[in-house]
Amino acid sequence: MKRWMGCLVSVVCLMALVPEHALAQEEGKGTAATGEAGAAGDGGLRDAGPHQRGSMLSVFGLLPWGYGYANGIGAAARYTLPVIHDGFIDSYNDSVELEFGGDIWFGGQSFGVVRYGYTGLAIPVEGRWTFHLNPKLSLYGKLSLGWYFNFWSSNVAELDNLSYGGLYWNTGVGALYQLSDALWLRGELGATGLKAGVGFSF
Repeated sequence: MKRWMGCLVSVVCLMALVPEHALAQEEGKGTAATGEAGAAGDGGLRDAGPHQRGSMLSVFGLLPWGYGYANGIGAAARYTLPVIHDGFIDSYNDSVELEFGGDIWFGGQSFGVVRYGYTGLAIPVEGRWTFHLNPKLSLYGKLSLGWYFNFWSSNVAELDNLSYGGLYWNTGVGALYQLSDALWLRGELGATGLKAGVGFSF
């Protein structure tokens, strides 16, 4: 599972490294006179015209290394709501979104005869600033604020019931790549974990 997620995120990151003008040329949307991608109206980074962004529902696999004292594995879901369709920079194709959802993860470790396990839950609200490099590829940064819970259990009485929780914040970067009209590939890296999954736009 971890190998699959790592490969999926690597694919998204490699897509992000493809030059914008090469992808635009593939789509036949480069500017013929100058060879530049991103001209007005082509959906590239310099397309500053008005845009209408859709909502998205995303599901992820999750490697939550930053949530607890041990590595684990889990899942996450996000609902994306566009709030500023044309972003903060007039000359660029950017947008601002809010994301709502939750993360759940499981893990455990053994030290000799001592064993413990945990289940975690996080409920964040996230602000996302997205830059649309071309109609298929977007990169973003985000800031998360939320509440988390870790529920611990152990075969040693003194270590059992060491559950805890509290307010947390996180930063992250990510990429979206469009596979079809409504299906997107997503990868995201943050201080609290690695996510890879798919998004369904509507």
